[in-house]
Amino acid sequence: MAYGGYAPFPKRFGGGRPRLRLVHETLNAARGTAVDASDPDNVAWVENMAYARAITFDGYGLNERLGNQWNPDRMTDMLPRWEAIFGIRPAPDATAKSRRDVLRKRFRRFLDATALHTRIVQTLKAELGDVFVQIEYISYANAVINVPDSSYPWGTVNAAAPWSSTTAVMLVLCQKPAGYSEGDYYAALARATPALDAIMPAWMKFYLYRGPQTYPAVNVSGGPSRGGFYFDDPGNMDNCVFSQ
Repeated sequence: MAYGGYAPFPKRFGGGRPRLRLVHETLNAARGTAVDASDPDNVAWVENMAYARAITFDGYGLNERLGNQWNPDRMTDMLPRWEAIFGIRPAPDATAKSRRDVLRKRFRRFLDATALHTRIVQTLKAELGDVFVQIEYISYANAVINVPDSSYPWGTVNAAAPWSSTTAVMLVLCQKPAGYSEGDYYAALARATPALDAIMPAWMKFYLYRGPQTYPAVNVSGGPSRGGFYFDDPGNMDNCVFSQ
């Protein structure tokens, strides 16, 4: 802890001599013996302090601040620029910290390029909490694969929708935890969608779904574990997926 001219901030933690003191004492020593720059009441001491602060905070400090512009936890001046690079549109009332939190997640995608499944699970747990149940994939046997003509050894000929497939589809099974309102549930889903958009491959689709609320769900091997679309089931368009 330090106070006074060498510690402009009220408190300083950690050992060692502050950089400002080192620079100031170096400038005082460079004055030679003709002027006593070691006396705080001397004009030379005050003058050297001004030089030392300029060197420390505008010189060394500038390099440190520039380095911080690559750190999502510390960036300030370049925060809007990084948001533009990542295509992030923050809410008008978003705080600087919340904006940096979103940027940190975007930066993380480059560090976690491997083990995508594990990363997706961790992301969903972080965003959804108890709303998240599990990830499910559609097996090749259950996938709908359309091709333009019969020259292909796989798929079903469908000229109206050629090259469409559900092989690259991920299903996210969700639930409404005890104590959650419908609004709470949908608010959680709204957080998960942009989080998945940021890390999922462009060629893959995902759907967040919940099993039917009134009628029994259908467990499909290689597909949704709580499938089933019923016309008179509440929220079917927002929640359900087909069992076949």
